[in-house]
Amino acid sequence: MNFHSKTAFKNSIYDGLFANMFATLTGGVFLTGFALYLEMSDLVIGLLGSIPFLVTVFQFPASYFVSRNGHRKQVTYWGAAIARLIWIPILMTALMPFLSNVAKCLVILVLFFLSHTCNSISYVSWLSWTSDLVPDVFRGRFFGTRNMFCGLGGMVAMLFFGNILDFLKSHSPLGLPVGFSITFMSAVFFGILSLYFMKQVPDLPAARPAIRSSLRSLVYLPFSNRNFRNFLIFTFFWSFSVYFASPFFTLYFLRDLKFSYGFVAVLGIISGCADLVGMQLWGLISDKVRNKAVIQIGGWVAIFLPIAWAGVSPDNVVIPVFLHLFGSGFWAGINLCMNNLLLRISPQENKAFFLSSYGIVGGIGAAIAPVAAGLALKPLLNLDFQFFGRQIVPLQIVFLTSTLLRLLSFQLFKYIHEPEEVPLGQLVRVLRNVRGLNLATGFNSLLHPFVEITSKKDQP
Repeated sequence: MNFHSKTAFKNSIYDGLFANMFATLTGGVFLTGFALYLEMSDLVIGLLGSIPFLVTVFQFPASYFVSRNGHRKQVTYWGAAIARLIWIPILMTALMPFLSNVAKCLVILVLFFLSHTCNSISYVSWLSWTSDLVPDVFRGRFFGTRNMFCGLGGMVAMLFFGNILDFLKSHSPLGLPVGFSITFMSAVFFGILSLYFMKQVPDLPAARPAIRSSLRSLVYLPFSNRNFRNFLIFTFFWSFSVYFASPFFTLYFLRDLKFSYGFVAVLGIISGCADLVGMQLWGLISDKVRNKAVIQIGGWVAIFLPIAWAGVSPDNVVIPVFLHLFGSGFWAGINLCMNNLLLRISPQENKAFFLSSYGIVGGIGAAIAPVAAGLALKPLLNLDFQFFGRQIVPLQIVFLTSTLLRLLSFQLFKYIHEPEEVPLGQLVRVLRNVRGLNLATGFNSLLHPFVEITSKKDQP
């Protein structure tokens, strides 16, 4: 069984496209706007942002089950299905007139927790399943192309539904509840479409684990590999430093900078465009220079993005556009190559446990960070900060702290080794010789991804 089939590749693309539309409409600006509509505090919003990462602890028992039974496609399918359908009772709870806001928030937090638990279990099973389907020789191009289309779906959803929310909010006193109803029910519909295409992707039996032992001993297995242990240590601290600020950016846009849903959606489109091109470009480059060098160059950009956002003023629209364009282009390379690096340094035997340990360790760091930031924000809310006559809001202090934490944690990346890794200088030389993205070729690699992924060179 291989993944050279154009039909299988397209079904995986469509699965990812509609899945990302679901994720876009139930996260980001829509989730933050929903939280503000329910009058959630900064701490609760931080907790909301931490839940998707906190639930990664369930990936280990899921990996154990999958490794023993090999039902990766079924686990992926049903985990995703339950996660998406839970958004129907989430919406119903928010619209119940006889519940107080406190009661609504508590119920929604529980349902949100259950949804992301199922989604987390589904994801680790999907990653194990897909990593066996996609040969290493074009894994970078596959994920680059797939993520590109995922980003395209997210952009369309964000722009369309962001403008719907703005229109309903300004034309009706019931605009927001109606808008969120339309948004979340559409998200569920897109999630179901994703499941249809997922079902068409071929299945593969998982390789039986070489070590037949207890779950406890398998939990420690990834930590016994020195290189992978270094990767996990870096992942924890990097995730903590990134998510110390990340969940609060949309809150900063809507509340402190007074951006409209429509403008935030436009920024999302710009970000998505940069991500779309970046995924394809970095996917091609990573197949030439592997992944570590791409993460190194992108990491130095990601370090200073929070402090750059802290300098944005409410009346400035040029800098936000630039930061989304520039930052997302490099984040595309980081996200793509972190996943590819994970797959390359994970042993084939008992791979599911290495994959889930990465999700759990990174998830714990990402879960703790926004709660810690939310607690740090609480005593800052009533303080008055001035810097050269300019008012400083508490979230800007959080962004500065995140920059410092990113700078420190990124020093750990040098202790990770990738098979056949190349020095950073080689990446610079490759970037100088990139010819795929220019006017002369008409962006050929972006317009014809299916042709490229199934080229004669890669045929069995």
